[in-house]
Amino acid sequence: MDSKTKCVVSRSFIQAAVLIGTFDVLPVLAEQAVLEETIVTAQKREESLQETPIAITAYTRESLEEMGITGLDGLSKVVPNLNISNSAGYSTNAIINIRGTGQLSNELSRDTSVGVYMDGVPISKTTGSIFDAVDLERIEVLRGPQGTLYGKNTIGGAVNLITVKPTGEFDGKLTVGVGNEDLVTTRGVLDSAAIGEVGEGFGQLSARVSGFSRNRDGFYNNDGPSSKDFDNRDQWGWRGALALDVTDNFRVEYNYDEMTLRQNPPMMAIVTGEGASDNDRPSSIANSSAIEGNLDVSGHALTLTYDMDSTALGDIVFKSITAYRKFDNSYKTDFDGTAKDLLRFTSASDYNQTSQEFQFVGTTERVDWVLGVFLLEDQWDTDNPRWIFQFEGDNHDIDYRASKEESVALFTQATWKPEGFDEKLGITVGGRYTEDKKKVWRRRVNINSYNSPRLGPCSAAGGVYLRGSDGCPILGANGNVQSIRDDDSWSETTPMGIVAWDFNESLNAYAKVTTGFKSGGFNGVAVTEESFRTPFDPETMTTYELGMKSRWFDNRMQLNGAYFYNDFQDLQADIFVPELLAIAVVNAGDAEMQGVELELLAVPTSNLEVGLNLAWLDTDYKEYIENGEDVSNDRVFPYSPEYSYNISTKYTFDPFAFGVLSARLDYSWKDDHHVSVTKNPTQDVEAYGLLEARVTLDSIAVANGSMKLSLWGKNLTDEEYWDVALDVQIATVAQWADPRTYGFEVTYEF
Repeated sequence: MDSKTKCVVSRSFIQAAVLIGTFDVLPVLAEQAVLEETIVTAQKREESLQETPIAITAYTRESLEEMGITGLDGLSKVVPNLNISNSAGYSTNAIINIRGTGQLSNELSRDTSVGVYMDGVPISKTTGSIFDAVDLERIEVLRGPQGTLYGKNTIGGAVNLITVKPTGEFDGKLTVGVGNEDLVTTRGVLDSAAIGEVGEGFGQLSARVSGFSRNRDGFYNNDGPSSKDFDNRDQWGWRGALALDVTDNFRVEYNYDEMTLRQNPPMMAIVTGEGASDNDRPSSIANSSAIEGNLDVSGHALTLTYDMDSTALGDIVFKSITAYRKFDNSYKTDFDGTAKDLLRFTSASDYNQTSQEFQFVGTTERVDWVLGVFLLEDQWDTDNPRWIFQFEGDNHDIDYRASKEESVALFTQATWKPEGFDEKLGITVGGRYTEDKKKVWRRRVNINSYNSPRLGPCSAAGGVYLRGSDGCPILGANGNVQSIRDDDSWSETTPMGIVAWDFNESLNAYAKVTTGFKSGGFNGVAVTEESFRTPFDPETMTTYELGMKSRWFDNRMQLNGAYFYNDFQDLQADIFVPELLAIAVVNAGDAEMQGVELELLAVPTSNLEVGLNLAWLDTDYKEYIENGEDVSNDRVFPYSPEYSYNISTKYTFDPFAFGVLSARLDYSWKDDHHVSVTKNPTQDVEAYGLLEARVTLDSIAVANGSMKLSLWGKNLTDEEYWDVALDVQIATVAQWADPRTYGFEVTYEF
């Protein structure tokens, strides 16, 4: 960290100290200022965020609207040690990293390191996960392994998206917005009046429907023949929710959501030197094959909840969550950053998953417990032909891959408050057992080697396909090469333990040890058969964490903090293996991370709200074995800035006769960081800060409802930086982040 960075971080700590000091001089002004309680469901039951022994950040519907956050996009600006970026060449595929742990690829054969859930249903792949989640009630970000209650592929943490449930009362809301680059947005919600009576006949039925659309031009022009601009938006979706209260203790909920996106691919521009400061963000480039990016996502979820009071095991809530989700996507693009036909490909994927979870959540006088079963089956296939240095020719590589996975898990967790400690001590233990089975298919033709007189189809370099004993391809009835198949299975046990102590009603602390794992698998993009048939094992994480949660000054200030140490074992890495003449995924080594996270929220007066989030992250490879050699000193952690922070302030003016005026400012800053595991200065992201603002005039009485007017802006200083950069051998290409954006919204609520 350079002296400039140290100065910025030190200034942030000084600002926090000054902020805390203001509470001693504002007692009279703050008499009515109190922080509201935030309820979360991170541990499968409703509880106060301040009483949950997890490093968790939660934002309510009101906060999300003020920050302009409608999904995963935007969270990394406000959550400590969370980094969410677009993957290279795609604007809807997320790269999610928490505390230095994440994934670099959205390739479907690679599992995620951070779990994403919507109303308790896993969104198992991050392809298409950057979308507008219509009608959000709350977002919860859980940092650290969640291997007990959430299971596999939460080695870094989990993100919970919780949608609004039907209220049973007739009301609605419509928001219409406009912005630069011809942005037009709409968001609407309609809640119906309940039909029927609880406990009579079929019970009481409530319904809620919501929808959105977003259309705008791209920020960067394409001077080539394939499209007029890059990364435009033509996006829409809707969600329907039904709730049937059969009796006071039995509820049935059904949710359906759907989203469609039609756009041009993002701009991948050639960069040189070291970082954005050595490059000017181009307003346009010429690209020959940036043609389209299409995505269709949908999901069904059926939730049954049955309350059983005063049983032999206490009060029990039984919940069943049955869900089906799918997406289809297709892309036609290239990554060479030029108008020449150098690196062109198309990709079409179909994915679907079926999941079932049964939960028993119990409460007794001394023990809160959870017992559950989880089952998941998913399958997918991808057709991904590639044209390499074809110069308008059609001699392309064939690339097809597919998989079917089955996973089953048993989990339990219990918190005991023993007698004799005035209910200050809480001891939590839990564990989960998971079994995974994967079947995979692969068909790959490396066309240059396949057609080469020197190598040919019988050579290992020819590709991955069904071969005879002589090594030559066995052709199908259609005269084409055939896919090969393989399978494997893995099992893991992930225990956890927590000791918590409540010093008083406003201060508590905890010490915990948690574990998690990311599934084993096969290299879905292997270019040789041996590489494909060499599976890799799960990677595991053990985290040691000390945390504190507190409220001060009569609930006017909230200060939460955590220190963690991660022991990362059997890291899955992409490594070039000379014997295979290909990239293989292997368990390359071990690593350790440690860090500190502080979250401050305060209301010094009834008009003023301020917040400050700080994060420090230190990462180090203990071992990174590549072809028998330890190269740990030459490897780095992607998307893991050493320091980051966010400062926010909101001021609400005293009510006017015609409404209530408020203004909000948010500033987020991230340190220099890498975007790959190898040291490549041309790819690195330099430190940057983003300023956002929103001015709102609310509570304007109109007819039988109220109107709200909002003026907003993002990246107001027009910071030039990129989200991701890719070394494509012939050059480094970068996907520049959005420039300054601004707009105006009108909301009517009744």
